[in-house]
Amino acid sequence: MSSTWRVKDKVIVISGGSKGIGLATARVLHARGARVVIMARNQVRIDAAVAELGGGERVFGIAADACSKQDTQRAFADIVARWGRIDGLVNNVGFQYARALALMPEEEVRSMVDLNFLSTVFGCQCVIPIMQKQGEGRIVNISSASVRHDGEFADIGMYSACKAAMDRFTHELRYDLKKDGIMVTLFSPGSVATGSIENFDPEAVASALEKWKERGPLFDGAMEPGVMGESIAHCFEYPPGVAVEFMEVRPNIPTPKALESDW
Repeated sequence: MSSTWRVKDKVIVISGGSKGIGLATARVLHARGARVVIMARNQVRIDAAVAELGGGERVFGIAADACSKQDTQRAFADIVARWGRIDGLVNNVGFQYARALALMPEEEVRSMVDLNFLSTVFGCQCVIPIMQKQGEGRIVNISSASVRHDGEFADIGMYSACKAAMDRFTHELRYDLKKDGIMVTLFSPGSVATGSIENFDPEAVASALEKWKERGPLFDGAMEPGVMGESIAHCFEYPPGVAVEFMEVRPNIPTPKALESDW
């Protein structure tokens, strides 16, 4: 029963919550009785996600650019005005470009840093004062198994480097916030079928696929977003003062290498 879940009635903000892992996490948290905030840039997708969760008083959609500290502060202020607090934040914004490091244009490099690192930094900076005032809270930063495993895909070195920076940031943040009752988790997903490859440069992806296959014919497979949603929601189910410091969830089924569209 939902009444058994510790997350019941908690206000949980999910950046990048309108699709993929973010939406999957929102589904689980909502089913467990949490008050869920879907935060993303695209209002149409936000509205669709809110409608999927049934709308009502326990779902709130808000458009904001997580790469902008000012925009994030504005969004969090609106959430506090609505519900009085923020109990949890899932920093889920992120995106990959599969392209050789030497060939990545400046625009893509800056976009990768903004989306995969700075969005998390700004999300944490904006929510920490709110949680400090409350005397408690939980932050879950979504990393990537590509930081620790070479076989996830080829030519995603910039993405992985940004996630590695976020890993260290999270490690330092955890020690800074223990005294405030704020628990910090680093969550590392393996390959997940989210459809993000549709946004890649086809020529760059084809080159990356060939390079990936040169390293061997098999990889460890891929998971559905719902598996990640269940795992991330689990990080909110511990008593005050207890945290999942690090969780990595990866598939373990040897699978022929192919693009997501061919899985």
